[in-house]
Amino acid sequence: MQEPLTEKLQPIELLALPENPLVSVLIANYNYARYIGETLECVLCQTYPHFEVIVCDDGSTDNSCEVIETYLQKDPRIKLIRKQNGGVATALNAAYQESKGEIVCILDADDLWMPNKLQKVVEKFRSDSKCGFVIHNLILIDGQGKDIKPTPMMKQLASGWMAPDVLENGGFIENIPPASALSIRKEVASLIFPINEAIKRHVDGLIIFLTLLVTEVRALPEVLSKFRLHGANTTSLEIVTADSMERSLVALERIHQEQKHLMQKVYGTEVAERLRDLRYSLAICHYRYLLARLKGVPSKQRREVHKHLIFHPQFNTEFSWSKPQRWLFQWDLPDMLFALLFNQLYGKSRFKQFVKFVFHKRPAMRLTNLQS
Repeated sequence: MQEPLTEKLQPIELLALPENPLVSVLIANYNYARYIGETLECVLCQTYPHFEVIVCDDGSTDNSCEVIETYLQKDPRIKLIRKQNGGVATALNAAYQESKGEIVCILDADDLWMPNKLQKVVEKFRSDSKCGFVIHNLILIDGQGKDIKPTPMMKQLASGWMAPDVLENGGFIENIPPASALSIRKEVASLIFPINEAIKRHVDGLIIFLTLLVTEVRALPEVLSKFRLHGANTTSLEIVTADSMERSLVALERIHQEQKHLMQKVYGTEVAERLRDLRYSLAICHYRYLLARLKGVPSKQRREVHKHLIFHPQFNTEFSWSKPQRWLFQWDLPDMLFALLFNQLYGKSRFKQFVKFVFHKRPAMRLTNLQS
């Protein structure tokens, strides 16, 4: 077994960056021909020019590769890898293997960056020698590129040495944005990649919750990317089902296992054992209770899962009385009442369709996010 890099929980050491470090932009694409051109354009328009773009096409059946090839002819900084369909993790692994940059940035094939994104990221890394992970805020856009909500998606962003909190909370914390807002140093990426290709969902979560264990994170206050919500991406699913919840829970459990493996490699078994069980994660307690209700598990077992949720130390903070979910989770409601409230919050109900209609027609309105 490989000797641990350190025997106590502390950020790994990072080398000094050159004045103009190469940035590797990794893009996993699958059937996003209608978006990938605009995504590549947003990279080519960056104010920081020293980058490479590695697009891995994961067996697309549309004309994605034809679109990407037009950009290969425009700019030699763009590279295309083709492979059979295997999932986001396999595509990111293939792209990372070809990367040469001192900084690695993830960009979803349907998202967009602001022109100064890379400049700001490079400046932050160069100004802080302890920082191996940079994140920033983002806004939501729809499939046509129109603002869904003009205000930043995240109310606050995590910053600092978060590993102790991650360990204490069963492997997961809040306030980290999705993939296109993530940038990591090469030294950190080399510990994480290749990522586990058996994980098909929450791949950005895998990258996030591994990275937080080995380096400090810094948050840029600016909105530097646009996160696209549309019918084809998994994060825009309108209906929560037992099947989707179960798949997500399996992915989160695998991420927890990957965290344990990384900690054993970096810190050794003694430190790795400080990673608390999944029941200490509010997100997992939330998932498990919803899944228990959706699958109709026996009431005694369900009540036990319910206790883990409502007595979690972060429950009152995350599910305040101002949030409609509080009314769903505070009590172990009878099946009929639970089903009614659940459908209003997570299902494709008439009320939810009305909220969606108002939300899209009047994007400036600040409405309660019923799925947060």
